[in-house]
Amino acid sequence: MKSKNRILPIILTLMILVIIVYLFINIKQPIVECEKTITTDSKIVIDENLTVTFSRDKIAKMELIKTIALPEKYQNNETIDKIKERLQKAYKYLNNKKSITVSENNIIIKVNVSDDETILLNNLDFYENPALQIKIDSNTKSSNVITLKIKDKYTEGEFMTRLKKNGYVCK
Repeated sequence: MKSKNRILPIILTLMILVIIVYLFINIKQPIVECEKTITTDSKIVIDENLTVTFSRDKIAKMELIKTIALPEKYQNNETIDKIKERLQKAYKYLNNKKSITVSENNIIIKVNVSDDETILLNNLDFYENPALQIKIDSNTKSSNVITLKIKDKYTEGEFMTRLKKNGYVCK
């Protein structure tokens, strides 16, 4: 008789544990997507798309895709190779967390970070001197550059407000 009395609480406890585990697995982490497009004086279009996943009001994961669209006059292998080489050096600190590819007239940088890494937004510029040059601002204290790091403390609203103040469109 005693063992029958124990079965019901054990079954109820297991059911509650299964429900709790199910809820934790299915709770969606908040995700914010932001985008900014800039056209430089050299008519190069830089499009930044950032997707940030939050966990407990901290940045948990970031995916950044920067697309650099070159006008026809810069679409030659020498110029594209020089730009790609400079970008490889600038993003070297991310090791295997980035890829830089060339597709048609675009150079595409994809960065996925979830460890204790930093990414920079709004840090590319192009100028002619006399050939096309790329300027990569890696100064994390620069007023033009947005520095984001995994585990930075933000609510979704604070994060979106910060990026909107810097010209990004967020949803």
